[in-house]
Amino acid sequence: MTNQPIHLAVVDDHILFRKGLRALLSGFLGMEVLFEAGDGQELLEYLDQGTVPDVVLMDLQMPVLDGLQTTRLLRAQYPDVRIIIISMHDEPELIENLHQEGAHGYLLKNANPEEVRNAILTAAGRSQRYPQLVGLN
Repeated sequence: MTNQPIHLAVVDDHILFRKGLRALLSGFLGMEVLFEAGDGQELLEYLDQGTVPDVVLMDLQMPVLDGLQTTRLLRAQYPDVRIIIISMHDEPELIENLHQEGAHGYLLKNANPEEVRNAILTAAGRSQRYPQLVGLN
């Protein structure tokens, strides 16, 4: 395992949720939130400026560019960035579709902090406890 922190980005159009998630993530040892974005377009602007995280935690439903559209663009333009979709929807077909589009994990918005931490570690390839992708097994 590496000693380098896992660099994160939080993308959600709801400011309160985004700030809360950032506060939670900032408490995890070995993880650092680089920035927040309100939608997929804003995320891509950060990446185009050279600020590229290891893992993006991204809402599914957002204005401008939603999570699915942004996932497709990230897979093409930034294939090394790992993507965890966060949503209140838990339909198996949706989760499978996101996996096929290139998402590396899926969390419900009511996930507990340990599930969030494990999903990030798994997506970043740093978890030996959970060898498969959280939510996409």
